[in-house]
Amino acid sequence: MATIPALVSLEEYLHTEYSPDCEYIDGTILERNVGKGKHSYTQGKVYRRLGDLVESNGKLVLPEQRVRVSQSRVRIPDVCVVLKLEEVTAEAPLLCVEVLSPDDRWNRVHASIADYQGMGVPCVWIIDPYDRRAWVFDEIEPPLEVRDGVLRARSLGVELPLSDVLPPQ
Repeated sequence: MATIPALVSLEEYLHTEYSPDCEYIDGTILERNVGKGKHSYTQGKVYRRLGDLVESNGKLVLPEQRVRVSQSRVRIPDVCVVLKLEEVTAEAPLLCVEVLSPDDRWNRVHASIADYQGMGVPCVWIIDPYDRRAWVFDEIEPPLEVRDGVLRARSLGVELPLSDVLPPQ
């Protein structure tokens, strides 16, 4: 007999610390895949490189920030760019970045992208450091695989060479 997970209120989730942090999806606590070597390396490089590119313009780059994408959902992108600092981001970030782990499944990745876009996030980057590939989900363009080696965020006026954030081979 399958057990049904107990539903948790949003308030309880927001006042609970999880290690590693978990997402909140319609009353359910959803564990995230913990980053390993290549994931951690890529996440750190994206965080630093984006900081170099946008923080002088008053934007903030945050790692693993809780983002309230709807009334009943909180996602945690690996990196996001915001205009203001909030304990839980409620204003749509300008960019959300997800770095894939070997255990990530595309159905969960697509659900996250849909939540970000539904909130009004104009650009989402998906980076796979294991296969050395990336995709850009832009609000006015169809999803594109990065084939020219450059991640672009039109919403920020940013271009970042994929090779700058991928781990050494």
